[in-house]
Amino acid sequence: MYTFSELDLTWIDGIIIFSIGLFVFIFTYILYPPLIKWIKKKGWIGYDIHKKARTPTPESGGIGIAIALIIGSILIGIFYSKLWNEVLIFIITIIFAAVIGFIDDRKQFSAKKKIILLIIAGLPVFIFNLPFIGWITVNSPKFPILGQLRLNVIYLFVLPFIVLILTNTVNMLEGYNGEGSGTTSIATFFMIIAAIMTQSGEGVIFGAVILGAGLAFFLFNKFPAKVFPGDVGTLTIGAAIAMLGILGSLEIAMVLVMLPQIFNSFYVIFSGHGFKESHAAEMKDIFMDDEDYIHASLEHGATLTLPRLILANGKLNEKELVNNFMALSGVSGIFAIIAIQWVLPIDVPNYALSLSVFALGCILYAIIIKKFPRIFGITIIMIILMIIGLVLLFIIDKFIVDKPSNWIYSGILGIIVLIIWYGITIIYFNRSIKKIKTKI
Repeated sequence: MYTFSELDLTWIDGIIIFSIGLFVFIFTYILYPPLIKWIKKKGWIGYDIHKKARTPTPESGGIGIAIALIIGSILIGIFYSKLWNEVLIFIITIIFAAVIGFIDDRKQFSAKKKIILLIIAGLPVFIFNLPFIGWITVNSPKFPILGQLRLNVIYLFVLPFIVLILTNTVNMLEGYNGEGSGTTSIATFFMIIAAIMTQSGEGVIFGAVILGAGLAFFLFNKFPAKVFPGDVGTLTIGAAIAMLGILGSLEIAMVLVMLPQIFNSFYVIFSGHGFKESHAAEMKDIFMDDEDYIHASLEHGATLTLPRLILANGKLNEKELVNNFMALSGVSGIFAIIAIQWVLPIDVPNYALSLSVFALGCILYAIIIKKFPRIFGITIIMIILMIIGLVLLFIIDKFIVDKPSNWIYSGILGIIVLIIWYGITIIYFNRSIKKIKTKI
């Protein structure tokens, strides 16, 4: 990661970075009307499964996001030549993810093939970070309280799996008008704030490009959607956020802002359905009524997903459900900003500032929960998981990391944490469903 000082960033660069992001936004916004017409001519049409009318809508619209990210990245290299290596790796990863997604939109890869291909998409950041190549240097991540973990060698092999996980988590929660593009834009916004706080040059610069492309696409993807992202879009966005986290040394912020997507993925996997998008018909996590309201499925054995968890407190129309998703992303962003206070690059902690950020975060959290009360229980589960996860990392850092033979114990602890988390979720879900059944 290059810090602000290493890139010699000044307030003028702030204007330049904002201008690059604005250019990407305008370019993407202008690109989509003709792109949508072209997609229609190609016959790439999907059907909105969350409307009784099943509105035909152009899909694979993520092509425009990929083009915008590539052009924006080239602009980064032109204005900040120190970052050309990072730019090339970012572009290669985006192209890999976009191509895999585009082919998947046309031919539908099996889950196993998709996982293998997405690991390959994450190989560039692994290969060019090898010591004998040294195009980039990615350090072991920093965590609140624990500081920088001693995982430099191991973390190198984790990088492709970060790309795999982020692409899949974004893909698995997609399916509602504006949900994917809206939540990931919010996530990117909070990652940029985290980058400013940690003085991450790549975080701010690449974040501006990703946010510009994401926001412009959201305007065409929001309810009622004029275009769907398709797998080419979800995988591209997921890969972009993964690279933002890796190149910008924003791993902890990335994990926290993407908690809704991560939660949903584990719910689906633990429900026994593996890597599937939430809109897959066979999941039967929700059902529609004649007035286009969405309900949580009451069927025993239906897949537990984040939409089903939110709907467990009552029916919503698609726009209302997406607003709850976005509110949850906002809360996750607040968690990230509060947590990032403990990894700031300063010698003497500013406790007054940390307390102020915490207080402001709590106020914003209270405002969001008051407007969207049905996500309160989910956010509490998030907080519990974060606390348990921090304790787990502390145990690994203090007692396991220097003893390779003991890594099996960390795996066992991790499994126990996931089981506890899933158990808490099931209890919450069953209580919510019971209330609905009582009303019925």
